[in-house]
Amino acid sequence: MPPAAGSAGAPAGGRDACAVVDEAIVRALDRSGMGRGTTLCVGLSGGCDSTVLTDALARLAPVRGFSVRAVHVHHGLSPNAAGWARRARDLCRGLGVPCTVSRVQVDPGGGLGLEAAARAARMAVLAQQRADWIVLGHHRDDQAETVLLQLLRGAGPRGLAAMPELHERRRWLRPLLEVSRADIESCARARGLSWVEDESNASEAFDRNFLRTRVLPLLVERFPGARAALARSARLLGEADALLRSVADADLAQARAADGSVSIGALRALGDARARALLRAWLDGMDEPMPAERRLAEAQRQLLSAAVDAQVAVRLGSHVLRRWRDRVWLVPASGAAAAEEGWLQPWDARARMRVGEGGLLVSRAARGAGVSQHWLREHPIEVRIRGRGRDEVPRIAVGAPPRRRTLRNLWQEAGVPPWLRPGWPLLEHEGRVICVPGLAVASEAQARPGEPGRVFDWRPAPGRR
Repeated sequence: MPPAAGSAGAPAGGRDACAVVDEAIVRALDRSGMGRGTTLCVGLSGGCDSTVLTDALARLAPVRGFSVRAVHVHHGLSPNAAGWARRARDLCRGLGVPCTVSRVQVDPGGGLGLEAAARAARMAVLAQQRADWIVLGHHRDDQAETVLLQLLRGAGPRGLAAMPELHERRRWLRPLLEVSRADIESCARARGLSWVEDESNASEAFDRNFLRTRVLPLLVERFPGARAALARSARLLGEADALLRSVADADLAQARAADGSVSIGALRALGDARARALLRAWLDGMDEPMPAERRLAEAQRQLLSAAVDAQVAVRLGSHVLRRWRDRVWLVPASGAAAAEEGWLQPWDARARMRVGEGGLLVSRAARGAGVSQHWLREHPIEVRIRGRGRDEVPRIAVGAPPRRRTLRNLWQEAGVPPWLRPGWPLLEHEGRVICVPGLAVASEAQARPGEPGRVFDWRPAPGRR
């Protein structure tokens, strides 16, 4: 579509709008610490904000020494979607910026609603891009709308901090958060840029559109600086949340053991508020969306009030908080899925062997410990994951004189959580268990004192512990 109506180059508020845009981008690039040779990928919807952002970055790239490309997400939800994709390609062609169009399927029936489902699909595409930074065109007005939405949802400091300018872990950068929509549109006109308008932006069926078209204009009529004030509150709350997160991260680091678990005693000692903050930091480290406050409080109650011998499992998104004995683990809900069908391969004699998707079987040379090297040369062994639901009870003869022990005995004595056991690999010879990595070696294969041996250990994938 043609540029929106208005006098070309008219600055917003008497300022040079393009200078405002460019200066904001440069400040954000400097704050990110990026140097020459950095690769940027712009999320280009074709709307005014992302169009201006792409154009400005293309102008700055030769001066600042970074490279820029764009990705356009084709949701297929509008009859104009194919035209928007063409416009994105045309814009980038004129700027000399490589452009990728990614077609996605949006599932509005997945429980998120159409707007949230489209956003999730879009963010998934952005997360897959190979770039040092993903650059997004959200601006000050978007930030004000987000603060209001989060306030109406009853969010805490993290939610009210809305969108951060820098998201270090995801490598997302939003350089226009301090720039108004009016300045961005003025800059677009000054530079002769055209953009598309998504017709769904006019529908007040969506909460954000309702706030934009009905609520914020009323607030601005009474409080002219409302958008800037809301964005400023988001920035201040972001600083407060960063402080709270640093405390929670320190609590988590102090409370977490080498196996990734946290003691019940440590959670109780922190008190309710700090314990919940620790759980949030833990979930955030798994890139898990934050559950509702009520759900998190209920999870905390179940974990702390259960009997010592109870096995508590509370589902939070794609992860599960599990209590066993006096400790808590955070594991993927599908953590043991790969073990259900079993897994079998010959040992490849390497020091590190990946076993399915569950982790690494590692081994090292030793003397007087582990499986006898002589025995290994004479007896080929296989690595097996038995999984669940097998009728037989595997045993291993250990010690001198040999004593037959069940795997359950070994796992209980070693404190191996029940959900890790189905995926624990066994080293077998002709169907006999020769070694349970990290736990036991059969007497017949045990290296004698002074004899060369090989010690096997099991390292579950970090998310499965």
